[in-house]
Order: sequence, then structure tokens, then C-alpha cells
Amino acid sequence: MEKNIKKKRISSKVKKRIIIVLSTILAVIIVAFIGVNLYMDSILNRMNQKDSFKESEVYAYESDRDIDNIALLGVDQSEDGTQQRTDVVKIISLNFEDKNMTISSIQRDNIMYQPMEDRYEKLNHAYWYDGVQGTLSTLNYNLDLDITQYVKFDFDSVVEIVDIVGGVDIDLTEAEAASLGLYSGVQHLDGQQALAYSRIRNIDSDYGRMNRQNNVINAMLSSIRNQSVLDILDTVNEVMPYIETNVSNGKIKNYITSFLTFDKTLNQYQFPSNGSESVLTSITVNGYGPNYILKDFVGEVELLHKDIYGEGYSPSENVKKVAEETLQLAGY
Repeated sequence: MEKNIKKKRISSKVKKRIIIVLSTILAVIIVAFIGVNLYMDSILNRMNQKDSFKESEVYAYESDRDIDNIALLGVDQSEDGTQQRTDVVKIISLNFEDKNMTISSIQRDNIMYQPMEDRYEKLNHAYWYDGVQGTLSTLNYNLDLDITQYVKFDFDSVVEIVDIVGGVDIDLTEAEAASLGLYSGVQHLDGQQALAYSRIRNIDSDYGRMNRQNNVINAMLSSIRNQSVLDILDTVNEVMPYIETNVSNGKIKNYITSFLTFDKTLNQYQFPSNGSESVLTSITVNGYGPNYILKDFVGEVELLHKDIYGEGYSPSENVKKVAEETLQLAGY
């Protein structure tokens, strides 16, 4: 009888100790979680953060809760420094169901209907006229997309951002290497070299330039992916002053944690799909050129949606109208 009582007392003490240990561990985890969140918020609060757009403000069309589309805009100034246009227009698509990331490069000289101006001009003029809102509105209206979030940087900051992540490893062709004064093959580029590489256009075309931009982005993401969460936060902390965005702190934290679980392969697409082969002709509009007219605008939008969403898309009347009216502008 006494032995049973002692066993019960010992068992009770063991249970209490286990409860105390588990409670302590749980408390440490909670405190650490709160600490990391506070640290992340302190970092993200340094960012040049703008108000979010309502869907109606940017002509948002199609929505998919499992995929978030974010516009990545690289802004460059004219030689006299008076005008800014988007030299880089990309759509980053985060697919949380399939756990992958897609980057779609949109040719900046495609002629598109600009709903905030009620006229047709090349895509990169949308930023010149109406800033980020104009660019998102133009992308959404012409491509049946739902982009309300963006990240913007200017080309002066590319040098700093690449240097912050420790440079990038790029496999240079002989022509690319010659343009940079380097050897062909895999080379480690610093910020200045990466910027020069991403702007090479004289050896092939604007589409080759878009692919080089993607290579730099992919290399930076690969470098970041190999870091610990705390190291990633330190990198984000240094990068924040160089970008502008309207992505909320909560979503950024979600994107960072999700990114670590995503497939390491970055899916890459371009619009139009076959580069210059997709172009019917080029025209001058309001004194500016080239403005590319596509052979099959509707078909290109369908391919873009297949790349981002998969099957099951039917073009809107807006897309069909843009296709018809751009051909009319070119005299077809």
C-alpha cells in the first residue's frame, strides 16, 4: 500500500516536472516568435511603404486566391533627368498551392490601351503619365490580371542591392563577356557589373536583355535562399531603403516564410511569347516609337494566363477590343 502511494507521488512529481519543462519550452518559443515578429516589423517599417490600391483603382480583372501577382517595376530616368519610365516590367506570381514562383517579363514597347489616359501608347509610358497606378491599370486592363501590389526600384539602387546580397554568379556567353570585358563562363559579378550585364542589348535584342534581368534576379534569389531566416532578415533590412512597395508587412512576412518552402526552380516566361517573332509590325505613336503591334494579341494573353494560372481562361471583351484596335492603328 505504502509503495503504491510512493509510486503515485513520484509519478505526480514527474508529471509536474514534465509540465514545467514543456511550459518553459512553450514560453521560450512564444517569446522568440514575438521577438522575431517585432524585429521583422522594425525592419519593414524602414521601407518606403505606400497605400494599397483598391481593385477598382487599377482595373483589376481576374482573381485567384492561391496565386498572388506582384508587379516588379524598374524605373529609369531620361538623359536630362526630367522623365521617368519603366525600363523593367515583370510580374512575379506566387503560387501557394503548387509552391512555385513564376516571373513573366512584359516587353516595355508593346502598344497597349492606357485606361487612365484613354489612348494607346507603349507600355512604359504609363508610368510617365500616371505613375505606378497607371502601369498597374494598363497591365490589368490589357492582360486580364488582378495586380494591386507592386515593388519598385530605380536603376541607381541595383548596384547597392546586388552588393548587399554578396554579388551574383552569372554564366556569361562569349558576346556578353566581351561587352563586360570579362571571360565567358560562370563569373561572380558585383553590383556595377550586374547592372551593366542586365542592360546589355546591342548583342541581341530587348528580349535577350529581359532574360539577362531575370538571370540577375534568379541569382539573387538563389543567394538569399541559402541563408538562414535571421540572415534573410538582415539582408532585407539592408535592401529596404532602396525599394518602394505597397505590400503590407503581414504579407511580406508570409512571402518570406513561404519562399523558403517553394520549388527552387524559377519559372520564366515572356510577353510576347516568341519575342520578335510574335511582332507583326512597329508604329510611331505621338512621336514615339517603336510601338509593337502583335500578330495575335489575344493568343499571347491566353498563353500568359496559361503560364500563370494554368488552363481554363477565356479572354474578356477588353482584350478582344485591344487586339482589334491595335491592328486598326497599324492599318490592318
